[in-house]
Amino acid sequence: MISPLLKTLPLLAAVYAAELDLPNLSALNKRQDNSSASTECSLDQNVAPGDLTVCGNATMFNIFRPKARLIAPEGWMNDPMGMFQRADGSIHAGYQSNPRHIQWGNISQGAAYSPDFTTWTDFNGSEGYKTIWPSHIYDIGGVLDGTIIKNGIDGYPTILYTSASPGPLGALLDEVEGIETQSLAYTTDNGESWTKLGYGAGQNPVIYEWPEKNLTGFRDPYVFQSPRLEALLANTTSITNATGDHFATVSGGIKGDGARLFLYRQHTTGEFIKWTYLGPFITTGLAESYGEWSGNYGINFEAAGVARLNQAGASWDNGSDTSAVDFVTFGTEHGRDGHAAHWPLWAAVDYEAQEDGSVAANIAYSGVQDWGRSYAYVSFPVDNDRQVSIGWIYEDDDNFVLAKQFGYQGAFTLFRDLFVKVVENVSPSTPGLFEQASWSTKNSTDGMSVTVTTLGQRVVPETLAAYKGNSTVSTLAPVMLNESAAAYTPFSSQPTDRFYALTGSFEFGLNTTAKAGFRVLASEEEYTDIWFDPASENLTVVRTASSLIKSFGNDTELAKVKLYEIVGAESKTLNLTVFVDGSVIEIYANDEVALSTRAYPWLANSTGAGLLADGTTAGDVVGVSGLELWDGLVDAWPARPANTSQGLVWDGPTAAMYGLFSGR
Repeated sequence: MISPLLKTLPLLAAVYAAELDLPNLSALNKRQDNSSASTECSLDQNVAPGDLTVCGNATMFNIFRPKARLIAPEGWMNDPMGMFQRADGSIHAGYQSNPRHIQWGNISQGAAYSPDFTTWTDFNGSEGYKTIWPSHIYDIGGVLDGTIIKNGIDGYPTILYTSASPGPLGALLDEVEGIETQSLAYTTDNGESWTKLGYGAGQNPVIYEWPEKNLTGFRDPYVFQSPRLEALLANTTSITNATGDHFATVSGGIKGDGARLFLYRQHTTGEFIKWTYLGPFITTGLAESYGEWSGNYGINFEAAGVARLNQAGASWDNGSDTSAVDFVTFGTEHGRDGHAAHWPLWAAVDYEAQEDGSVAANIAYSGVQDWGRSYAYVSFPVDNDRQVSIGWIYEDDDNFVLAKQFGYQGAFTLFRDLFVKVVENVSPSTPGLFEQASWSTKNSTDGMSVTVTTLGQRVVPETLAAYKGNSTVSTLAPVMLNESAAAYTPFSSQPTDRFYALTGSFEFGLNTTAKAGFRVLASEEEYTDIWFDPASENLTVVRTASSLIKSFGNDTELAKVKLYEIVGAESKTLNLTVFVDGSVIEIYANDEVALSTRAYPWLANSTGAGLLADGTTAGDVVGVSGLELWDGLVDAWPARPANTSQGLVWDGPTAAMYGLFSGR
């Protein structure tokens, strides 16, 4: 049956029967401009900032804006959605979008496409980039996250997305059944436009009843194929009779009991209306943590994904590949102080099929996909057995002090290839090697070493090639940081702007107490320091001096990094790559750890970069080699004008009248 809540919306159905653009409820409500005739707005970046809150809407649009990544033309953006590789090999990327607003509201899908994960073109131009929006009785509250069935309805790419209705939505609210349902839409033109199914039996929504009572959420469906799960379930006596070759998870939790991931199966291959609930896929306790290397599972899951990986990338075997590992990724809510109470996590899991046709994904080890200000990662398959992941980087202006002056909020991380990382010949004496953490260990046959397995992630090679090929590349001489090393040594070649990459290999002694790292976005008055301390195994981003603007967040970011000691080696290596893209700082360590954060230096000359050293002595040296500076990166949006702001609007009382989520 259709949820009773949906039956209570006849008025809204009539009002929105046509495919209206709901954010345009506010089209005539021009956002109040902050500019003041009596107070001058100064954007002179050669002197300390004045009161920037008096500046007008979007007057700071290009000051901190990234240029070398996927970012909406303007307005609010958050989670990735609708990611898939199109028939011509190009990439379709959707994102949660609230155009002409600087906060979340009645959300739509904005979208763009790319031949190489790096340079992008908006669908329908930078003013008409929305491709799916609230328009039907079942999704007037918003078009939330969704994933793609590549050969779906009539063979076309089809999105299964969360269709929201008016009412309380959120893990801390009293949500009721029917607020979040799952619906289908398909595209016949590779993502430029989408056709939704109608409302009612045999149409949308296709998943609407809660699988359990008292849920904290029921959203973000992730559709995937899994020969591994098919093989497992073929040996059970299922009472569901579901035999389809697609599975789906829906993220949520149970009030007072913890987060849940709910598993569904397509009832029949080739038919996409009927989905059968198999049971809880992952079950965690309330605010449970696997350990300091693994974040916290919070009270509710969001934006989950499923993949089977080996050392090369995606593995599509039925269990025959003994090197493959099953992974589940998920965002968690309300298990973290700061960072909007979010963790983006992953878990290696062991599947356990039940006789009733359900499957439990038991966590074997668990880690953090990104330790900084990013969330809502989703991965999707790409040709040549690749599994590519992407996430959302949010701003660090929690009180939206300068959000109107920006005229936009949010950006995406760089695209990352996922794979199983295997480190062989690891010394058993590596500190903390056998604790419960984000890796597994296996003794070698000779008993003298250990093999470590974990989740690997690295920026896709297409982006690396484009960045390096379009930059001025400076290869810097190797450095020995010893007793004569300065605390900060600027590079001999310096960046010319706020768009660059640094890479280098740091060699630490096995028992060193010395620290080293990079400084970026630096001047005498502003700088951001990236440190690695091998004694504490902490990679930190110290932002206390990042900006002269005091309203931005400046807390220190921290990631855990294990440098595995190799048998016979006298040192351990940290390979560090840092991408600076406007206000975004995105850091990768050893193809394993990622940390994305923000810095907003005001002064025009706060662009510098160099090496940091602390505690180095004649007997405690840190060697740094492979140093390169890529200055310039790439313009990811060659077809866009320099300023794509469209002005801001506010929803006023209209949204509240209809029980919709009011954007600001």
